[in-house]
Amino acid sequence: MREYQGYMNRTKSIKVAKYTIYALLLLLLYILQTVPGLFVLFETKPVWVVAAAVAIAMLEGEFVGGIYGAAAGLLCDMGGFSLFGFNGFFVSLCCILTGLLVIYLMYCNIWGCLLCVFITMLVCNGLEYVFTFGIWEYEAEWKLFTMKALPTVLYSTLITPIPYFLVRGIYNKFAAALK
Repeated sequence: MREYQGYMNRTKSIKVAKYTIYALLLLLLYILQTVPGLFVLFETKPVWVVAAAVAIAMLEGEFVGGIYGAAAGLLCDMGGFSLFGFNGFFVSLCCILTGLLVIYLMYCNIWGCLLCVFITMLVCNGLEYVFTFGIWEYEAEWKLFTMKALPTVLYSTLITPIPYFLVRGIYNKFAAALK
């Protein structure tokens, strides 16, 4: 019985450490994405935290992915112009669906992560565009979508391998410690 309790305490502390490192990674990536002038390409900045949250959802499953997706979305809400909670809700929902897709349908690899980040960013930026500009029918509002939202979606998808391999490295390191 004592051995079982020791194993459980060790497992619990390893999981707490892993989830804390994921949270610190999200915080670091948020700082990197909000530094003015850093990673700017053609007046577009990538959204690092969404790529990391999707990678976490792919590796950890829908529950943990949903929690980190909500955290990543709320971080995006703090640095953006949308209604607070908007990105939190939709990124969380997309991360939950990503976790379920990996469990039941897809492989957990870089190509799946690129696809899921692309779809997540497209859904979130598309909905934000519709609710911010589209419903008011501004003149030539489509230019905002094609000149701002789509480049952000593409740039965020292109940088996805960096957070994916960071998260995968953390996951593998802790999976080896749990064996």
